[in-house]
Amino acid sequence: MNRLIALSLAGLLFLTGCNTLQRQPEINPVETVFDRETLRASELRIAESALYSGETQIARSLYSELSLNYPNNPEVWLGLGNAYYLDNELELAQGAYIQAENLAPSDADPKLNLARIAIRMRDFNRAEEKIRAVLATDPTHPVALASLGVIFDLTNQPELAQQTYRKGLEANPGNEALRSNLGLSLALNGKAREAVNVLLGHTGVSNSLPQARENLALAYGLLGRDDAAEEILLGSQPRGQVLDNLEFYRYLRAHLSPYSDNTQ
Repeated sequence: MNRLIALSLAGLLFLTGCNTLQRQPEINPVETVFDRETLRASELRIAESALYSGETQIARSLYSELSLNYPNNPEVWLGLGNAYYLDNELELAQGAYIQAENLAPSDADPKLNLARIAIRMRDFNRAEEKIRAVLATDPTHPVALASLGVIFDLTNQPELAQQTYRKGLEANPGNEALRSNLGLSLALNGKAREAVNVLLGHTGVSNSLPQARENLALAYGLLGRDDAAEEILLGSQPRGQVLDNLEFYRYLRAHLSPYSDNTQ
């Protein structure tokens, strides 16, 4: 795969990561009803709040303490793994996710997070193994299909990636992450016009997923529609950053395959 395209596909990884972290987890039963309700109402809720507010150091401290007090609760280890992941402590995150998986072997979240780390480490075989385990139970799981598509994109199999995203969208038509991943894959593989159509969908530019807006701007940029790309980017970026992105789009146009539809 062209190195430039591989670097641009970082956006796909961001989507799969976010989609997992944005889920508010249900708390699994622990030893007693009293312990469960106490955990739900206080410590775990505070730790979750710190995590989703971006206070990762506080979240790490809280989850570490919870792992001592509630070592058999998989959500504690999952939260600790998420906190480590957001601080780019991949080995620590992996260890926490393995603990969560051991405690809840049928739960999809630990497997998907382990797959995400494996993708970051470019261990695509291990990542696919974890994702396939989720899909064996839930063949239309949106995060699993988005993650599998990322693997195909990063291993230079864009047609399989796009088929996977489309399969996910058929079962989950409102999933913005799948739609954004599909659009980016199309745009970077010579189908920018189709990418624009996919990213616009039936409702126009997505306001709920910033990456989808950036992917749409990229698709317009690859078509030479710098005016449209600029208008989209100015809604969320300072002008200097917008100008840098427009320059990047021009660089991409000059280096992508001349046999694509990425030119006017």
